[in-house]
Amino acid sequence: MESMSTEAPAHLEIDPSRIGELDLGAVKVPLVDLEDEPLVHTHLRAADTEYVYQRSYPIRGHSAVMPAYVAELLQQGRRVLVGERDERYYVYATA
Repeated sequence: MESMSTEAPAHLEIDPSRIGELDLGAVKVPLVDLEDEPLVHTHLRAADTEYVYQRSYPIRGHSAVMPAYVAELLQQGRRVLVGERDERYYVYATA
């Protein structure tokens, strides 16, 4: 029996022209505004690079926790893309 699915696409395509920059102090990472998206996707794709959701942080109060986590991902050799939506930062990284 075939099942019908109304799932969202596996990933959200991000136009590279929408990508800005987020200064986390010791490091600057790409930032994309996701406010107009109807939901938070688990996968983003920008310029043929696939990013997977890792975790989120409140925009106010992320202090040293988020920069330290992003630095850890970068030290692992992973690329990071941060999405901003509904007063939160969503951290995505390559596999």
